[in-house]
Amino acid sequence: MKLSRFNLWVEDYPGKGDWILFNTRTQALIKVNAEFRNALDASLESGIFPAQIKENLSALKNNGIIVENEQEEEAKLKDFFRQLKYESHKLAFEATILTTYSCNFRCVYCFEESVKENAFLDKQTSVLIVNWLIKRATKRNLKRIFIVYYGGEPLLNVQPIYDISWLMQEWSKKKNIDFGFGIITNGSLISPDLADKLLSLGLKEIRVTIDGDRQAHNQKRPFHDGSGTFDVIIDNIKNVIEKVNIGVAGNFDRQSFPAVLRLLDYLEEENLLYRLKTIGFAPIVPRLGPKHNPKAIELSECISFIGKDGLFNETISLKKELMRRGIKIKTGLAINACPLFMQDAGITIDPKGIIYNCNSLLGYPEFSVGDVRQEEFNENFHKFSNLDAWNKCPKDCPYVPMCQGGCRFFSYIENSNFSDLACKREYLDRITPELIKLEYENLHQGTRKDMP
Repeated sequence: MKLSRFNLWVEDYPGKGDWILFNTRTQALIKVNAEFRNALDASLESGIFPAQIKENLSALKNNGIIVENEQEEEAKLKDFFRQLKYESHKLAFEATILTTYSCNFRCVYCFEESVKENAFLDKQTSVLIVNWLIKRATKRNLKRIFIVYYGGEPLLNVQPIYDISWLMQEWSKKKNIDFGFGIITNGSLISPDLADKLLSLGLKEIRVTIDGDRQAHNQKRPFHDGSGTFDVIIDNIKNVIEKVNIGVAGNFDRQSFPAVLRLLDYLEEENLLYRLKTIGFAPIVPRLGPKHNPKAIELSECISFIGKDGLFNETISLKKELMRRGIKIKTGLAINACPLFMQDAGITIDPKGIIYNCNSLLGYPEFSVGDVRQEEFNENFHKFSNLDAWNKCPKDCPYVPMCQGGCRFFSYIENSNFSDLACKREYLDRITPELIKLEYENLHQGTRKDMP
């Protein structure tokens, strides 16, 4: 027997002499003391197991901490990726639907900037989408379906949300399928009346994008005429937060990061922070170039944010700040499977009915995987699903189950193809021990603060 190569150890945490052990394949997280770790190492070397190791041996094996040999570990890894690729239908099937590419904001970093057009989802295409989803659900025996309405700004074209949600809800009831939907919006068009109508059709959550405090947000996400949007959004949230779950998400770079912390203060002052269902922020990332030349990457300066140093300090300090305020966070240690290679990870359908497997590829038909007018996926779907970039990873890399060779979109940005590695091991070596600590703290954190 031997220790798994996917084990990561954090020394002297949470106390002196303690060790936190995290396995990237099984996501097991355990705390042991120095005595136990030394005894475990000695036992595996000698083959003699004292009582304290014997009584925990089964749990260590079941959690992937210990494996019989390298062959067993390799077999488990292959089965792990097989399940990711072919058994995602056991999870909720998520379909993102764009009601339009148009938007009433002029965000300076919009990743759809190069593909924006005056395209709106119409009645005919809405029906085709519903038929496609029903056929897919029936064929794959899906039991849970969740739709995310997106854009552009999805509420600029709200009729398809009514149409699709009603049809899917009625069908799901008859088939005993769990159905619901959410909306990702800039927040400028939310109203109590709209919330009431959508709740009756299965609305579960509205996620609103806010990029920092008033000044920073208005600079990054103004209306087309340059006027501010922050106060409109906040007023709209206040008007509906008692009716529907509201989440807030935002984007930041190194310059705008302090504004995110100021936003948290503001939300708390306005009696909103602890009434939000979710809250999270992520660095701005690059985008593909114009339609005729997607390899002409734009916002390339953002690539530095995912390098060795990246936005390490900002990312960790923000997570710690949220936890300090009593808010549960997602540490980022979860399995981040790329949807390009998963059979039923979910899809995105644009206003024309074109299907994509990755939102970052929206608007580039050459990267689409199908069309709702056709029941089967196209050749791209099969090409993407056979990428299996993890096979190219070094055998000694403990992060393979978590990153699978890196994001395929980042591979395209960095290598002009989807098949090469987009390795971020140096960054992971730096940030993962801190994320493991946060995961441990998150598990032991009390409930969220009560609403003031």
